[in-house]
Amino acid sequence: MFFGPTIFRLCEQGAEVYILCLSNGNYEGKGNIRQEELWNACRVLGVPEGNIYLINDTRMKDDPKVQWPVQVIAKLIHHHVEALEVDTLVTFDRGGISSHPNHSAVFYAVAYMFVEKNMPKRCTFYTMDSVNILRKYMGFLDLPLSFVLSSKRYFLRWTESRRVTRAMKQHRSQMVWFRYLYVIFSRYMVINTLRKINLADIELELEVDD
Repeated sequence: MFFGPTIFRLCEQGAEVYILCLSNGNYEGKGNIRQEELWNACRVLGVPEGNIYLINDTRMKDDPKVQWPVQVIAKLIHHHVEALEVDTLVTFDRGGISSHPNHSAVFYAVAYMFVEKNMPKRCTFYTMDSVNILRKYMGFLDLPLSFVLSSKRYFLRWTESRRVTRAMKQHRSQMVWFRYLYVIFSRYMVINTLRKINLADIELELEVDD
């Protein structure tokens, strides 16, 4: 839903892209359906089915009221980074794009890895920028500001963005009315801006939380 431009561009450039999804989206009892929808969406973007890793752990239910265990997530991420020899990791920032606690928990898991000095040295860590509500729904109009404020960015041309739209529409069980508005207006359908993170950045983020 949020990482489409990044996934599309990396696949187009010939990168080996892996997807690690920590929940099957069973919030409304539709986990099996949404799992298949994830496969379909990734296929549209160019990610092979064998490169998708879906975790179905009862400790990480798709529910904003459930606090995901940071250390468990950290172990899962570390295992996959090592096993797949990943050199670049892209995930949510502290804001989780939509302020969803499950999204933010993934950031805190990676932060935990940094603090515990358990992040593989060969792996570079990027977070996806969460932006304010105005910028979030400016679509292509956010291009100039994104270009000025971010050094790492992925922009899609109009013809390319249609692929991301098609991928988004694979999530049929989640396509309620406001998601159609999201497809039309959201910058995340055409723009992804990333920030490279190191231990100093992580410590600063955690200080802000305190």
